[in-house]
Parts: sequence; C-alpha cells; structure tokens
Amino acid sequence: MRTLTTLLLVFFIAIASFGQIKYEKGYFITNDHKRIDCLIKNVDWKYNPVDFTYKLKESGTPVKGNLITVREFGITNSCRFVNATVRIDPSNVPAEGAKNELDPVWTRKTLFLRVLMEGKADLYGYEAPKLRRYFYSLNDTAITPLIYKEIQHGSTVTKNTSFRQQLWDKLRMPKSSMELITKVNYTENDLKQYFKSYNGGFSGPITELNPEAKRSYLNLKLTPGVNMNSEKMTVYGDQGSKSDITFKSKSGFRIGLEAELNIPFDSYKWGILFEPSYQSYKSDAVSDGLMASLTLSSVEFPIGLRYYVYINDNTRVYFNGFYIPGLALNMDSKVIIPSRGPKDKPYAIPEYISYTAGSSGNMAIGGGLDYKKFSLEGRFYTNKDLFKGSTFESSENSRFSIILGYRFMEKRLK
Repeated sequence: MRTLTTLLLVFFIAIASFGQIKYEKGYFITNDHKRIDCLIKNVDWKYNPVDFTYKLKESGTPVKGNLITVREFGITNSCRFVNATVRIDPSNVPAEGAKNELDPVWTRKTLFLRVLMEGKADLYGYEAPKLRRYFYSLNDTAITPLIYKEIQHGSTVTKNTSFRQQLWDKLRMPKSSMELITKVNYTENDLKQYFKSYNGGFSGPITELNPEAKRSYLNLKLTPGVNMNSEKMTVYGDQGSKSDITFKSKSGFRIGLEAELNIPFDSYKWGILFEPSYQSYKSDAVSDGLMASLTLSSVEFPIGLRYYVYINDNTRVYFNGFYIPGLALNMDSKVIIPSRGPKDKPYAIPEYISYTAGSSGNMAIGGGLDYKKFSLEGRFYTNKDLFKGSTFESSENSRFSIILGYRFMEKRLK
C-alpha cells in the first residue's frame, strides 16, 4: 500500500509538470502606445503578475512581456492589467507593532494593477501573498492608494480605515452619508459595489472588468470497453498443503456511466470522478487434473481524480487516479474448484466446492485522449483479493482496460 501511494504521488507530480495552459485572445500595449493583438497564456493569476507570456499567432514562439516593455495587457472577457508606479504599504495584514504604526509605511513600486472597475472613477486591485491593496483614480488622474491597515496587539486588532474618509472627500455620492460609507468594508466586493453606485450617478459609461463567473461543469459519459483479466488463486487444504491455480487470461466486457465534476480551478484542468461500472469475466483452469471455473460479474463504484493537459480547443490528454471500494455489487460471482479428501488427496469421484467471490478494495491509474465528445483510455488496476478475510483462500485478480467514451451531456452548474 505504501509503494502504491508513493507511485500515485510521483505519478501526479509528473503529470502536473507537463501541464499546459491554453493561450487565449488578448492584447498588450507597448511603451510607445502601440496596441498589439495576440494570444496570451492564461494562468488564471491569483496574485498580480510581474510578467506574462504571449504568442503573435497559434504556431508562434512564446515571448515574455513585462513591466519594462508593456504599459497594459489583457485577456478578452477575463482580465486587464495596467502598468503603474504607485505608493504602496507592503506590510502584511495584520501586522505586528505598536499603535502609532497605524500610519502606512509607503514605498514606491511599479506594478501590474488589475482593473476592477472603469468609469468616472476607476478601481484597481493588487494582491500578493498575505497582502491585498486597492487603488483608485478620478477623471483619469494619478492612481492613488485607498488607505487601510491593521495592527494586532495580542488578540486585539486595531484598524486604520482612512479609505472611508477618502471616499467621503473624493468620491461622495449624491445624498450619501457617512453612516453609509462606514458600512463599506475594505473588500473587493464592497468597493466594487460602491464604485459602481458612484459611477452610476454620472452620464459616462461604466465598465465592470469582472471575468465571466467560472462555474463547474457536470459531464456524463458512457464508457464501454474491454478488460484483459488475469487471476491467480491459492487454496489451502486441511493438512497444510496448498494448491496454486492460475486461470487463463481472458478478455471480458465492461460498461460504465462516468459522472465528472469539472471544476474551474487551474483553468478547468481538474475533474472529480464517479464511475459505476459493470464488469464481466469468465475463465477456467486445471487443478489436480480437474477443471476449476471462475465467474466474475459485478458492479463497482470507483471514485477518482482526473487531470487534463490541453493540446488545442478540441483535444486534451488526461490522466486518472481511482480508488475502487470493496463494496461492489456482486451478481452471481463465484469460483468452483475441486475438493480434496482425507490427507489432501483428490476424491476418486470428483467433488467441487463453490465459493461466492467477494472483493477487496483496490486502485487504478490510467490515461487517455479526449477529442470533442469522444475519448479513448487505457487503465491499469492493482491486484485485488477475491477472498478477502478468508484464512483458507487467497487470490490476485488484476486487469487492464481499454475504454471508449462518449460524452452525451455537459451541463454548466449554477
């Protein structure tokens, strides 16, 4: 089990290192104010970037844009960043210190600020590890920080909320009151709502640069296929002897219904899987000169995780990892083997013992190619014991599957 866990960990680290992010339509503006349409690698930035990668065409060479060469860049219907030299307090929140340190400690930095709202008043955001700051500009004037700071003394947190005074002095809405402004928190949602209301009081256009809300997708796929099965069994006699039985490797039918929750994290590269699947396999073997037979017919309930590597808009390579619980629904699964008489000798007249086959839990890894609605996958299953819990029998059942897939439903969740 430890070896398998290590194998799966190495497996997922390896596939993550090969992950590819899609290039999406965008643009950037050079220092000489020239706009260039391009394809930008969308890495779904959590923190404000210091550079980005773009290509001038799909087959082009990736090029880096940065704070030295680019005034502004953006991805269509996703995000926009502007190059600005601003005052910023880089202290973490909450910061340790005395009460007289509530005033910001300013430093000047050149950053890519994310544009959150445009209108008469523009709102910008900056986020780094343990740091979040907001800025504004009015009537295209210089970009100014909205002042907010926290200082922690033991379990008490003291706040400098000067940004509210800034809103009152510079961005006061008609018929506004200080009571209303004191309800505005230093969060993206609250500030965007305030700026949206403020800009709404003027005749100019308002642009809320908010990427389309990313939702999870529920995909349903029919997954017929072929299993290549092998089975080795050990049966222990009353006198301490044992019989090793190797059943013939044979193919068997399988069909499943895969439900995948494709989550928006990391540009939809991850999926959570549940795939109830029916397995069927029959084989035989010779034991003590007599025939033994094996019939497996069950419904399994694998749960797993999938990782996608995008090739283009229609094609993806994917990798799976599954855990298959031992609580399978067995449908007349059984093993029939020759019985042994006294002193572990075969009976003169053949007698057989029938065992109802159960199942232990096991795991599987695999990978495949996804093209539009169709997929083709190879999947390897670790061994499982059909006699889990028995002290007289043990087995190693393994299989490799070739699975076709047809995605017949793709629903965007609300």
